[in-house]
Amino acid sequence: MNIWKCENERHQCGKMVEHNATIPRCRAYLRDYKNVTERKTIYLTWHQIIKNAESNVKAATTYARPQNCIRDGKLVDSASSAEPYIAISYVWDARPSFKEWEGRRVTEQALHIADRLSKYTSYALWIDAICIDQDNEPVKMVELAKMADIYRGATAVLCLVPEIDQTTSRVVEYGTGMIDLDGFRALEDAGDTHGMYMFASQGSNKALHKLFSSRWWTRAWTFQEAVLNRVTFLVGEKEETIPISDVLKISHPISRRAATQKKDNLLGQLSSFWDSVHSMSDAMKVYMPLGTAISSVWRRQSTVTHDMAYSLLGVCRLETITPDYRLPVEKVFADLVDKASSKGDFSWLRWSHLIDRDATCEGMSMVPVPATVLATPASAITEWRSIEVPQMSVVRGGAVGVCIPHRSTGVIRWQSQPEDIKGIINMLQKLSYGPEDIWNLLFGLHVGLACDVDRAVGGSGLAQALLNLATGYIDGTIKLEDSEDDLVGAVPYTRGYGFTAYASMAAKVWRNAQLVVMRSQGGTTVVPTHSGTGQARLHRLPVESHRGTCLCLVVHDSTKFRVSAIGVMVENDHAGSGSWQFTRFS
Repeated sequence: MNIWKCENERHQCGKMVEHNATIPRCRAYLRDYKNVTERKTIYLTWHQIIKNAESNVKAATTYARPQNCIRDGKLVDSASSAEPYIAISYVWDARPSFKEWEGRRVTEQALHIADRLSKYTSYALWIDAICIDQDNEPVKMVELAKMADIYRGATAVLCLVPEIDQTTSRVVEYGTGMIDLDGFRALEDAGDTHGMYMFASQGSNKALHKLFSSRWWTRAWTFQEAVLNRVTFLVGEKEETIPISDVLKISHPISRRAATQKKDNLLGQLSSFWDSVHSMSDAMKVYMPLGTAISSVWRRQSTVTHDMAYSLLGVCRLETITPDYRLPVEKVFADLVDKASSKGDFSWLRWSHLIDRDATCEGMSMVPVPATVLATPASAITEWRSIEVPQMSVVRGGAVGVCIPHRSTGVIRWQSQPEDIKGIINMLQKLSYGPEDIWNLLFGLHVGLACDVDRAVGGSGLAQALLNLATGYIDGTIKLEDSEDDLVGAVPYTRGYGFTAYASMAAKVWRNAQLVVMRSQGGTTVVPTHSGTGQARLHRLPVESHRGTCLCLVVHDSTKFRVSAIGVMVENDHAGSGSWQFTRFS
């Protein structure tokens, strides 16, 4: 399988180092591909897997059960039964056709799914359009509140992806096999993102392009439906079956490649799409921080805007929120972040820097919404985590807004005049800030901290090169051809070369923006110009990176219950901070 277009030792594949020897990438690929294809193994179908495990199947008793399921073409009571069931994840038809069935209105699509799957199993099925009475609003709200438990408690979850066929199954199976062999491991050790991508995707195989073009990947609800149960399969129209864990396994090298190429399109999808797919692996853990879930799910779609909040409740363990579609969407999102904060999860604050505070309504100046997140080109690679803060009973602020802990680092002692991005970089250099601090102040929230770029591409100390490239892109003095950026050539892969894509992302961040540098006793930040006037203070937020870099907010004394701006803070050595305060910012 010549995915590299090499002919008679005239190599176009580039080279790699394996067991201390330099060899063409194509040679290692062909060896490993031969290894996986000769195994003669194939995925079993979902019903074969469930039947083989039948003796060990027990109904989950720790989760809330659905009110109804469908079995043998009839609606059955599941709430008072311990009967195992299979939960179905699928995308509704764009224009669903409804019909009367068993005293309720259901979709013909759902009845067709039930009829098809019931031919292969005697288990009850849970299909939302049948098992939730769509016209009984109180019952519907109760069942939606149990959605996460319904998927967690199922014997298995079947995700119906009609684009899957036998070719897709083989490509995924071979890709996961390649990842476990020596060639891929050598590429991974070198940080060779292009080589890893080519091995895992088998040269951008068209079957993967087809698989990931499915609408199923784009819907908000399917994110949580696919990650809450370890026995989860993607299923084609002829019952072709792929464990979702294998699909997510190959998505990792694909997402890494997407993040390190200048052209934002891989297998027909943007890098933000690959961020969302790969993060499903993290969501399979017990708990997903709200900020991480937002970066994944809010790049998807929902018919009703409320569902962009309600589809997060299961993965973020916020099921105490009861869905209510009568509420204004602003209140739904405010309640979402408020509930997360009450559980000590402030990770969502990483998205608050995008808010246009001059255009928001009262109470929403700190609350991120899906439209704002969707408008950003890609997710930043830095993981921002919450830090523990002491319990506080006194809350300052107005009657509306969200409550946020913060601690003062002092009044703003010096503030620059507004400058464009190049002017700000020159100013920070004159103020003796190093390249890593400058990169972090300007691009840490939008692209990622310099240390995380180093880690992503297998390099070290790349901050100065990142800044040089970013400014070159901005003023037009540097233009990289796609062939250079693809990391393909006749020489071995150079560790860290893939950082060029991060520099091109950075060049787009502050285009046409005016920025100011603000310095307090405790630290420095760079933020866009804003409407705040008079004396201001810099406050540390309870969110930081794994290396301890924190986020901060700017608050003016004249509007002390409304935030003016949010940024990354470079802290001064040995500078103290005030005690934690709890304020409801409007």
